[in-house]
Amino acid sequence: MTFAQQLSYIVLLILGILATYATVGVIYWLIHSHRLGEALKQLTNFSPQLVATLGLLFGLYMAFFANDIWSIRDRAQTMILQEADGLRGVLNVAESLPPDVGAPLVAAAQGYIEATVREWPLLAQGQSSPRAHELLRRLNVVAMGEPLTARLNFGAQYAVAHNLEKVQSARYYRLALSQKRGDPLKWFAVACLGTLTLLSVALVHLDNHRSQLAAMLIYASAISVGFTAAYLERSPFQAFVVSPRPIAELADRAALPDL
Repeated sequence: MTFAQQLSYIVLLILGILATYATVGVIYWLIHSHRLGEALKQLTNFSPQLVATLGLLFGLYMAFFANDIWSIRDRAQTMILQEADGLRGVLNVAESLPPDVGAPLVAAAQGYIEATVREWPLLAQGQSSPRAHELLRRLNVVAMGEPLTARLNFGAQYAVAHNLEKVQSARYYRLALSQKRGDPLKWFAVACLGTLTLLSVALVHLDNHRSQLAAMLIYASAISVGFTAAYLERSPFQAFVVSPRPIAELADRAALPDL
């Protein structure tokens, strides 16, 4: 990410955490305000099970939400490995050919590999590299062109086509995953459940102001930890970026042996 993107990312995270503690302050102020406080004095018999029930609902929802976010990261890493495996397969076929036949295929594959690695910063913005797209198209033209296919047997042709399909499919899904940021409706549900949990904590401790505030702050801290963990992982190409290393390692195979 660029510095501006990193700054906005951090600012939004801090605002989210501050909003959690601000909610504690608002609830505490409303409960102890003159008008609302008098009405709430009659609600001192709330069962602690209310907190347990809402806390359980919040915890379960947060767990499922975080699992959805982290599964995106796992899928992104799988797609990277699949893309690297497809490129490795193409290079393996090229290196098994005579130098004059395999060299164009190696050059096309290496061009795409280098462009893909340079594309990584764009993925944080949900964008892709036009150059990487063009070089992938060129790799397909070279691999499927008559000058090469005429020199390959059926097994080699199938291996090249199969690996190219793997590369294209993995790239498509990798780019799609780079655009995922989490469903806004799910973030809204998390905020609502968190607020209701804090409210239930306040109502259960109406008879002791200090215990009430302490309990709300503890719950707010727990909510902030869960929120932070989910937010930092909301895109696999932003804060904790999945590595392009499996693909970048193939750049070392810049030429056929003994060329």
